[in-house]
Amino acid sequence: MEITRLATILGAFGLLLTIGGFGLPLLAPEAEHMSSIVLGIGTLCLLGYVGIHFKGLIRGSGQRSTRLGAHSMFAIILAALALGLTNFLADKHGPEWDFSETKNFTLSRQTYQVLRALPREVKIHVFTRMGSPGYGAYQDLLTTYDKESPLLTVEFIDPERHPDKAKAYHVTRIDTAVIESESQQVYLQRASEADVTNALLRVTKDIKKGIAFTTGHSEKSVSDNETPGLSRAADALNKQGYEVTSINWDNILSSKISLLVIPSPTQSLRPKDVKQITQFLRNGGRLLVLNDPSSQDSLDPLLSQWGIQSGSGILADEQDRLGRGSPTALMVRTFTTHDITENFTTPIIFPVSRSVTFDADQGKHWDYETLAHTSEKSWEETTLNDTEPVFDEARDTKGPFAVAGVLTSKRVGQDQKPESAIVIVGNAAFATNGWLTYPGNTDFFLKTMAWLAKEEALVSITPKEPAFHPFVPNPSQEQSLVFFQVLFLPLLLLFLGLSVWKRRRSL
Repeated sequence: MEITRLATILGAFGLLLTIGGFGLPLLAPEAEHMSSIVLGIGTLCLLGYVGIHFKGLIRGSGQRSTRLGAHSMFAIILAALALGLTNFLADKHGPEWDFSETKNFTLSRQTYQVLRALPREVKIHVFTRMGSPGYGAYQDLLTTYDKESPLLTVEFIDPERHPDKAKAYHVTRIDTAVIESESQQVYLQRASEADVTNALLRVTKDIKKGIAFTTGHSEKSVSDNETPGLSRAADALNKQGYEVTSINWDNILSSKISLLVIPSPTQSLRPKDVKQITQFLRNGGRLLVLNDPSSQDSLDPLLSQWGIQSGSGILADEQDRLGRGSPTALMVRTFTTHDITENFTTPIIFPVSRSVTFDADQGKHWDYETLAHTSEKSWEETTLNDTEPVFDEARDTKGPFAVAGVLTSKRVGQDQKPESAIVIVGNAAFATNGWLTYPGNTDFFLKTMAWLAKEEALVSITPKEPAFHPFVPNPSQEQSLVFFQVLFLPLLLLFLGLSVWKRRRSL
């Protein structure tokens, strides 16, 4: 009797351990080794139960009911095996259809070409966890990538469970993906097909494109970690696979840099500086000019020869501004269809900006296109020391105004010179440490640099239109919503309640 009771306990315990061993990897993927141990102990317990009842099982197997039950059990096992094999084959080799509204699980033609032409192994480490905002987006996107190339490996890492790996890759932010191949690494902060595909192209090339920031005329510095500095911009570019350096104006032509950034100098340029930039562009150089009001007229000798004029005042906008703050803190929402800003939906914050205008007669060697501009309720404020500017019809000029534009050199006849390009932004603060963390600012800065660096793969993949469109109200809409939610709805409910109460009293 005691042996029978022990066998029952052993069998039940073995069954529980076996079920737990199979279920443990689903709850804790990292506990694979522990799952094997639990399954081993459970199997031994079941074997012990069979051994104790072996004679009884032999006797029972000769009965007719046992044979019929065994046949039924055998048929169930065969059906389960057939179903499992079918699912396995369908998972590995079966066709897939994307019925989602925005075709979110279908990669673009360019991405398929990149994946099939990968020259070497690429690893993608995604530092995220279940429940975080980016987990689902990364999983949906990268699972599709992983199926298309045997050279691609995707690994999801919980930085809280594996802080050593997060430290090794210098990851300090959740939902960060690190794409690496040999010595090349690119960091991504969101699950975007354009960004991932572009990163694959970068990490499989051993040559990094160089970007130089000018220094010597009191420009904003990439080594400055304070709020007005550009250290975060330099770090973002480094994580995108570029090589960022600082360069003195005297060394521009002697360097091999093809992409140059002039970050809002406050000291006037010398005639030889203007000549060097002119020659740099003739050689096919690409240039980003950040020219906010703090630069005053220091860049005018350079800009005027391209037909660019900077506004003398500060732009203000009652409609598109940052919350209920000053109207000079622009939240630009209107973009053109240029490659940099096409399908751009996230607002860009331009605090204290100036306008950018183009004179076609003066810049006859250039083609010009606006990138972004303010709303029709904007104006150019001429009273620069006014902390709460108000539109004055007698003094101020009504908008809209362009805040960023792009110049590309015209080709004359059979001219085979490399095309040079210039992007001019009437603001530098958007790229500084204090403002670059805003998603729209980061996207605009990195896409501008990618276009200037001729990273066509990034800008040629059209982002998928989301099925859900978030509503970001401007100040007037925000005020209307507050009035409707805080005042109108409660008063309406109070009125209806009093009406019902009064009617019931009269019955």
